[in-house]
Amino acid sequence: MYAVEKKFEIEMKLKREMTNIQELKAAANRSSSLASDVCNVLGACEQRLQQLETAVLPLYGDTARLQQIHHNMESTVTALDHVINYYMVSRELADLIQAGPHTGTTESLNIYLEALDKLAEAQNYFNKNNPQSVELENINQLYNTGVIKLEGAFEELLSRNTRPLSPTTLMDMIALEEDSSVDSVSVSGNSATNTAVESMRSAAAWLSAAGRAPSAPLLAVRAPAALNSLIAFKDYLRSRSMGASPLMVRHVVSKSKNMLHRTDSTQRRTSKIQKVLEKRAINIMMKASQTLEQSTGLAIGPRRSINDSCECCHYPLKAVGIRWLLGADSDECIDAMDEREAEAAGSLCAALVRVARREQRAALGLVPLPRLPALLTSILKDCFNLLATEVERVCTRSRKAASRCSAAAASCWSLAARLQRLQPDMTRAVHPAPPAPYTAILNSCLHHCVRSLEEWVEGVRCDGAAGAVDGTVHQLAAAALTYCHALAAHVHVIGPALAAEASYVRASHGLVVNDRNALMLSLYMRKVLAQLNLSLRTKSEQYGSEALKAIFLLNNTLYVLQGLGRGGLLDALAVAEPRAEAGYRDIVQDYKQAYLNSWNKLLSHLVLDEPLPAKLRDKDRQMLKDKLSSFNREWEEATRAQRGYSVPDPELREALKRDNKQILLPPYTALWEKLAGISFTRHPDKYLKYTPLQIAAQLDGYFDEAA
Repeated sequence: MYAVEKKFEIEMKLKREMTNIQELKAAANRSSSLASDVCNVLGACEQRLQQLETAVLPLYGDTARLQQIHHNMESTVTALDHVINYYMVSRELADLIQAGPHTGTTESLNIYLEALDKLAEAQNYFNKNNPQSVELENINQLYNTGVIKLEGAFEELLSRNTRPLSPTTLMDMIALEEDSSVDSVSVSGNSATNTAVESMRSAAAWLSAAGRAPSAPLLAVRAPAALNSLIAFKDYLRSRSMGASPLMVRHVVSKSKNMLHRTDSTQRRTSKIQKVLEKRAINIMMKASQTLEQSTGLAIGPRRSINDSCECCHYPLKAVGIRWLLGADSDECIDAMDEREAEAAGSLCAALVRVARREQRAALGLVPLPRLPALLTSILKDCFNLLATEVERVCTRSRKAASRCSAAAASCWSLAARLQRLQPDMTRAVHPAPPAPYTAILNSCLHHCVRSLEEWVEGVRCDGAAGAVDGTVHQLAAAALTYCHALAAHVHVIGPALAAEASYVRASHGLVVNDRNALMLSLYMRKVLAQLNLSLRTKSEQYGSEALKAIFLLNNTLYVLQGLGRGGLLDALAVAEPRAEAGYRDIVQDYKQAYLNSWNKLLSHLVLDEPLPAKLRDKDRQMLKDKLSSFNREWEEATRAQRGYSVPDPELREALKRDNKQILLPPYTALWEKLAGISFTRHPDKYLKYTPLQIAAQLDGYFDEAA
């Protein structure tokens, strides 16, 4: 049963497949018929397209040729227009070029520069294609005229916007040196406006691109302006210095006196003039006093202040022999002027930094960068020469001050310190130009400074000023201390300078210290003080009295010791001489003992060679009379002399009085008491003239007149 069903199913599937085959054959026949029809249609289309192509191809060729002809004609017209413009450019731009550039606005200047660019382009065309053209000569002439007018306009614009800086402006700029950067300082009142700067830069850029960089006009205009700025500033500083100097005070006072001695009928007017001049002189004196107190530590004042204590060393001014404005000698005024000159030279250097920075800004953008170093060097050449002259003059004055052992000799070191401090600013201000001129000035200043140190020592050795008759502190000791104090403020400049000297290198061999600069200064101070001690010993030989010689050396040695103790100079000296303080104290004790030994001759009259017998002989009486007479005579001479001795230091003065009493009073009291009860003469008051109390009172009066 299953097999029959299976067969039936197979037959039915076979029947269906046969039906499908018949349908497929019918579809294939229809497709073949359709394909045949399409091929016939396509063949007909192809035949027609071939016929159309045969007819259209000649037309395409003709159109392409016409298009090429049209393109050639357009190119020819464009080329002709371009060439015609070259021939017409001189006529079109002649009026504009002849009128010159208008620098009022950058737009009008750009129009002029574009016209010059067109002329330059026409030049290139004719030089390349038709060098013999007559039109080329016209273009060259017009182009040269335009360039000359542009250069003239640039120079005029540069001159109109270039003015020397006023001294007050430079002073303000220097005052801002410590409080603001270089870039923050503005000089709008004297610099060109933004429009003018843009116009100058546009014109300069065009001229530089044309091979005619405006270096010469910049040098001709900016260099004198920079130099005049510094000259005016220098004159301004000099006028201020003269107005505040003690010499000018004298001049004003003497001038007022001369005016007041005129005999005319305008006495009231003269009185007013006198009051005005006196008031002005007083104001100038006060300013000079303040400046000199700050720079030297010495005060200017009325006569009563001469006996006041000196600020720097707490000694009476009489003790150091200083006479401000009241003496005939004007060395103090010269020293003050030397310091003012050094300060003015430092200010001039600071002004040059500002001027150099201004010129750097002005030149930047006006010339190509490769030309900038040479231009800046040329512009600032005379300025550096002026600074070099001023520095040389200050150093020369400082060396003269060193030769006369003046504390003003340290002014060159203050100048060198300021030059070194300004060196980085100057290097930035002249960049990209090399700072060689400034470096040469600094090196020259340092050379003079080092030479001045040795000249100061030589001046101490050769100083011929005698000591005061009262044995007070010598001016040389005061000057040496003031000089060392001034040098200590510049140890970081002095140290490297001395470290380059062979003698100081040898002297420092074997000394190990942390601060080599301090060591160099200490070595020099040791040299100065050693020479000072030798010179003082030599000067002490002028005194005939051993007591006065000892007082002179004692005063000066103690003065030096106390002066070194102030301001840290003892610590500075101890770097190279650790026993400096102890050595000075030993010397003070030696001189004190030398002074006390001067009483030995007087004390010999108070000592009896042998005990007195119970009954005095004539020989014994005469011996006592001779001893007492010699004692009284020498005592009166010593008292008269030593009351005129000067011991400025109050502690030393009292100590000497006390030591004198300890030496003299015991033996004199013993002899006086012994002889008071002995009848060795009919006139005891003639020989026992002074009681021990009177001797003590007279000893208390020693040194008082000069002190």
